[in-house]
Amino acid sequence: MAPLSALDKFRSRYSVRLPEWPPTGLEGLALTAAEGVRLLGPAPARGVALGKPPSSWNGACDNRYLWIIDGNGIPYVLESPVQALGGKEPKHTNLTGGGPAYLGGELWFESDAKIYVSGGSGRYPPASEAQLDDAVCIFGQFGYNAASLGWDDGTGAAKRYL
Repeated sequence: MAPLSALDKFRSRYSVRLPEWPPTGLEGLALTAAEGVRLLGPAPARGVALGKPPSSWNGACDNRYLWIIDGNGIPYVLESPVQALGGKEPKHTNLTGGGPAYLGGELWFESDAKIYVSGGSGRYPPASEAQLDDAVCIFGQFGYNAASLGWDDGTGAAKRYL
């Protein structure tokens, strides 16, 4: 299945929704390519910062990207200070301008074609393990070797570390 048809199938299966809580201040500012927002394309990704997810809840990690699925595709941005946000790190709502999305999370590029994906978003968390699994499959449809951080049955939420 082509990446765009996989996205269309995902969008037909799940509902678009507003963020779990409304953004305040600059959290609702829609960032653009000028601030580093990219739209996921076929693997391999070019010019991405390489990193790995943390190995514990408060563990350090480098080069975490935020991503969402919206009506345009899968925009993502490096979670690092942005001048347009007053030097603060972007939030998922900076990818939507505070508007709706289907799902959000975090990702790390181990290489230009190997990624780790989580459903770690306070604003657009996965509604179920199935929704997260379906989203990870989309990354695979784009040609990435995508590994999910998984789902925690105890908390009923996406895992945020390996």
